[in-house]
Amino acid sequence: MDDQMILSNLKTIATSIEAIKSKPPDYVPAYLAFGSALLGTLVGSLVSWSTQSRSLKSQALQAERAAEHARQLAEARAKLEIGNSFVQWRLKQLSELYGPLHALLRQSNALYRLMNEALISAAPDQFRLVQGGPSDDFDGKVFEIATGNDQWERFRTVLHLSRVYGAGKGIEDYFDELVEIGRRIVEVIEGKAGLAREDQHQDLMPVFGRYLAHYRVFKQLHAHAKKSQGEGKGAQVDSGAMPVGGAAVFPKEIQGLVDEGYKNLVSELNAWRAKAG
Repeated sequence: MDDQMILSNLKTIATSIEAIKSKPPDYVPAYLAFGSALLGTLVGSLVSWSTQSRSLKSQALQAERAAEHARQLAEARAKLEIGNSFVQWRLKQLSELYGPLHALLRQSNALYRLMNEALISAAPDQFRLVQGGPSDDFDGKVFEIATGNDQWERFRTVLHLSRVYGAGKGIEDYFDELVEIGRRIVEVIEGKAGLAREDQHQDLMPVFGRYLAHYRVFKQLHAHAKKSQGEGKGAQVDSGAMPVGGAAVFPKEIQGLVDEGYKNLVSELNAWRAKAG
């Protein structure tokens, strides 16, 4: 290559370099690239934050729902346990106090009426069964004994036992059984009185006390009459081993209270069973 050509090429390169130096730098593509990158980062961060926020809210909502569900389960479990305890208590009251007393009192009533009929059959001029009021005995009837001069009064076992036991009227076995039933009633009351319904406790406790006193008197009079009969003295000889007053008679209120408590317990348990089923 000759010197002139080399010189011409050098001039061309110099001219190009000068042109480049005189042209202002163009940063737009760089700015666009940087802006795009920055925008992409911001958008990505925003999307990520939004996704995390929704995830956190969802987790919080799920946790809240789980906590509410657990609370409802705990509440339902507590109610079920309370309900079961209530039912168990009512069943205990029914099976150990009210049920036995209800059955024994009904048995006593039936036996007492059979004894009444036996006495009326043996001596209709001395005994009678008349219609009473709703509050009289268990069936609204009253068993009476003649007192003389066409006068009658209500028959009371502890007051009139000596007039009929061992008097040849054939009712001794009835009284023997009544004493035995009374013994079983006393066992229930002495062992299970604490199971009385809350709404009856105030009324039932005094009546239980009166029945226990009545039975003690009845038992002693019966034992004395039975002994007198065995000795051939007859029941008319002595009225008993102790003086007896009206306070010792059978407390008829016990039947109404026991029947009421029994029916309420059965009703409550049936309602609970229907609700549970």
